[in-house]
Amino acid sequence: MPVLLRLQKLLQSPLFWFLATSAFTLLYYFAAHEGFYFGDDYSYSLYAHQLLQGTYHLDEYVFCHRFMVFVPTALFYWLWGMNIYTTTLWPLLCTLGTYLLLFLTFRRTHPSATSWALVLLGFYYFQLNTSNYLYPDNILLFFSAACLLVLYKARSPLPNKSAKIGLGLLFATLNLLAFLTKETIVYAVPFYGCVFLYHIYSRKNRWFWVTAAVSGATFLFLYFYLYAFYTGHAFQRFIDIQNAGLADTSSTFISQPFISHLPRLTYGPILFFIGSGLAIPLIFAALYFFIPAKPKLINLQHPLSFWAVATLAMLLPIWVGSVSLGYYKPMPLLPRMFHPLLPAFCVLAGLSIERIGEKRWIYALLAILFALSAYLAGGVMWTLYLPPMLFFLVAFFWPVLRKAWLALCVVALAQAVRPAYFMLKPTVSYYFEQKNIVDQHLAHPEGNYTVYMDSTMLRRHPFFYGFKVPSNYTFKGYAAFDHHLTAPTDTTFLLINNGVLEHPELMMQLREKDILPFFPTAKLLDQKGKVKLYYLPQKQQP
Repeated sequence: MPVLLRLQKLLQSPLFWFLATSAFTLLYYFAAHEGFYFGDDYSYSLYAHQLLQGTYHLDEYVFCHRFMVFVPTALFYWLWGMNIYTTTLWPLLCTLGTYLLLFLTFRRTHPSATSWALVLLGFYYFQLNTSNYLYPDNILLFFSAACLLVLYKARSPLPNKSAKIGLGLLFATLNLLAFLTKETIVYAVPFYGCVFLYHIYSRKNRWFWVTAAVSGATFLFLYFYLYAFYTGHAFQRFIDIQNAGLADTSSTFISQPFISHLPRLTYGPILFFIGSGLAIPLIFAALYFFIPAKPKLINLQHPLSFWAVATLAMLLPIWVGSVSLGYYKPMPLLPRMFHPLLPAFCVLAGLSIERIGEKRWIYALLAILFALSAYLAGGVMWTLYLPPMLFFLVAFFWPVLRKAWLALCVVALAQAVRPAYFMLKPTVSYYFEQKNIVDQHLAHPEGNYTVYMDSTMLRRHPFFYGFKVPSNYTFKGYAAFDHHLTAPTDTTFLLINNGVLEHPELMMQLREKDILPFFPTAKLLDQKGKVKLYYLPQKQQP
């Protein structure tokens, strides 16, 4: 077989793209690992540690209710110890597990669609970005995909009563686990309702729904009963969510007129999709509306209709819905908030491409849509939209390029540019460098020591010690230093992590040049990357 034909066959194989996306994700996980984000991940890691120590308790913080984020992490801590890789292993496994679910479900019946779905999901930057942080979003991605795929299997009549009961119990269990991961699984409920009504109308799989309803109701009863038993209020989780929402929302926002939300409810999400890169799967998913002689949308037994309704039914509530029942507040337009929708986006895109074929006018339409996206996104986003636009434009005039597998390769390469940049660029937080300095210089078993550090590290430094901070160390902010005071300390250290100080998302105002004048006699002890450790001679120690 000629080399080109072998290459073509390889690039058309769902197995190849499953292995490619998995390998690319693993490469990103290690090469772009920033260690800690010093945000939500700190809380989840702390809860996992508390579970192992027997000190975990509900603390009125929203994250403490998301057991499926930190319980598996606690298991990894117990098995292999606490470090940054055991902290982020669970999101990685869920990411790879999502690829596996899609591959196993569609590889035989829709091989081309499988390849497209894997590429659109596995090379999407913001999905990769949350694969190496302890955040709930990629964990929810796995459970939401699993729930949708169970419904997909149940869309057709099941062979026997046992299969219906087993699948119904699995569906209820997966939704419970998703709910224990993050509350945004509720955006799938409208689609569940659509499938339920379709099955009721067509008199299919009643035992599936009876089992799912009974087991789901039982799970919820036990869930709320345990909350009532341990906290005194069955709905404590929702109370904490409401209080957190009020704390994060100004009274000005709540009282502003509804018309002020019109940009968010109309063109805002479209610009967000383009700016975040989500426009790529959505552009291909939009081809559904151009498929000739497609099945009726209400025919959920057909794969194309099933995933089209899934996309629309899940997108609508997150587009126009509110995160609060007490006042109107749309869901923030953050890429990770849309993770539960990614499986539907990507599968619909793959099925639409598979069904619509290689018609010439399709290439013209795609070239126009990608050109428009490149124009609206602006900045460096041209690297994402311009290569596909040029390919579809050239293919419009040159028929030999009108091959779906060629387009797939171009899209994969275009999507890989941004993740590759983050793999190759220097670290931002310099977590590993700071961890090295802490282990080497700030872990004396005896003596008394004081360490001055920035406000972020002052709150998050316990993680560097596995939440077992040495009792002979005192940690203070830079502003707490006063050289006129004296204290019983053997050595005073000044720790400056310029990566954290300069981190654009942490928005810290201090810089090293502002800090050092307060410590005029500080002597550099060690430096690793942008992390510097100074010691203060005894005469200036407080």
